[in-house]
Amino acid sequence: MNAVAGAILDASADNDLSSPPTPLTPQQRLRARAAAMGMLAREIPARPVSKAERDRIIASAKGIGPIVDRLIDEDRGRLE
Repeated sequence: MNAVAGAILDASADNDLSSPPTPLTPQQRLRARAAAMGMLAREIPARPVSKAERDRIIASAKGIGPIVDRLIDEDRGRLE
């Protein structure tokens, strides 16, 4: 879920051009604001998994609900 939230933050940062120029990139500014507001979870390193294990994990998450199913379907090709 953090990866999805991070992707949303990164994508929306491009629209955040209203503040004056700073040495930080738009993504860095947005992440800093989200962290200051307590909305950004710290990243937790994940151990590497094989393709077979990743497929098993994804298959076990299918059917949890329509939103999860849609997210899995949309990201299917991105992770392979």
